[in-house]
Amino acid sequence: MDLSQTVIPKSDQINFEDVQSQAITAVIKSVRRGNAEQPVFIDLVGYDGRPYKPSKSMRRVLVDGWGTDGHSWPGKSLTLSGDPSVKFGGVAVGGIKVTAMSDIDGDFSLMLSVSRGRRQEHRVKKLEVQKKITDPQEILTWFSGSALKADLPTLEATYCRAKSALSSHQGGLEKLESVYSTRKVELEAQ
Repeated sequence: MDLSQTVIPKSDQINFEDVQSQAITAVIKSVRRGNAEQPVFIDLVGYDGRPYKPSKSMRRVLVDGWGTDGHSWPGKSLTLSGDPSVKFGGVAVGGIKVTAMSDIDGDFSLMLSVSRGRRQEHRVKKLEVQKKITDPQEILTWFSGSALKADLPTLEATYCRAKSALSSHQGGLEKLESVYSTRKVELEAQ
């Protein structure tokens, strides 16, 4: 009996408990404005309704790796890991750290504040993902083949990657949307 679904925290966001014992590697579905306390919400494929809300330090890591245009991040992948040493109010409560990112030139590190006047090196590894296809017809062929074998979370992940790659090809986007919509309806009917 698989008990993994019985230990998922009931929350409106991804928490330390989600990554405490096992890292999450996921594709970014969208980046949206949050609130004053947590200004960025990153929706991940397979975690619908539970966005990752990065801390200021982790936003610095993401910006250093991918730049300041959050609208260019969907389709990219990241790995989130739990760090039990993260403190809040002087107490170790645990936190979520970005430990790997796709679409970067190589591994990198940043010095990040961990407390007033104290900085610590944070390392990020290059996350290897499948080779990027740039030809619109190849992208559509790849997506169509992948869609036939995919479950719903995998379908959404491949759709995000293909949509990102086809962003400048209007005709390709329309075909992609058609294949995606058809397969999504089939999967939801199962």
